[in-house]
Parts: sequence; structure tokens; C-alpha cells
Amino acid sequence: MKAIIGLSGKQFQVQEGDVLEVFKLPYEKGKQFEIRDILAIDNEGHLIYDKEALKNFSVIAEVIEEKKGKKIYVFKKKKKTGYSRKRGHRDSLSVVKIIKIQSSNATS
Repeated sequence: MKAIIGLSGKQFQVQEGDVLEVFKLPYEKGKQFEIRDILAIDNEGHLIYDKEALKNFSVIAEVIEEKKGKKIYVFKKKKKTGYSRKRGHRDSLSVVKIIKIQSSNATS
């Protein structure tokens, strides 16, 4: 089973066991959390994208590691004035492993 999820402002196609690098999440290392922002589910060739049907699904993920991304340099320059500025930054990232894609067909 595959799912298309929204996480940290991006969209990812995931299945069980996938490892993702996303912008820093508010969860600690080793913590499991539930992703409810699901855009579509591919269940053995049957595509589910109805919003009401997707409310029954959830993705369980775990934060494996927190790290910093690659250094990115931003260089600005204006000709003839002698103005130049070089700055850099590194994004804080969370490494996330997809544990399970589950259906919660609760009848209450």
C-alpha cells in the first residue's frame, strides 16, 4: 500500500519502511506520531482520493534523527557600487521513517 502525504509543507509518496528528510518537526528523536494529512492512497492498484474515505486512513511515522542540512550560500552583488554580501545557512532537518499505513474503519 502506498500513500501520498503532506508533511512539512511538501508532498511525499511513501510506503512502509521509507525514510524521509523533512524540515524540522516538533517531535523528539524516537517519538512516533500520526500523519492525518493524506492526499491519496494506492491500495493494490485501487486509487482512493475521496476526502471522506481518506479520513479513515492514517500514517504512523517515527523520528529517527535530527540533523542539519547542507550549507547553502547566498551571494548578492551590485555592479559599480562595490556592494557585495555573502551569507549562508543550514536547514534543521528531521529524518522520519514510515512505520505503518493503516485504515481505521471504526464502526461506533
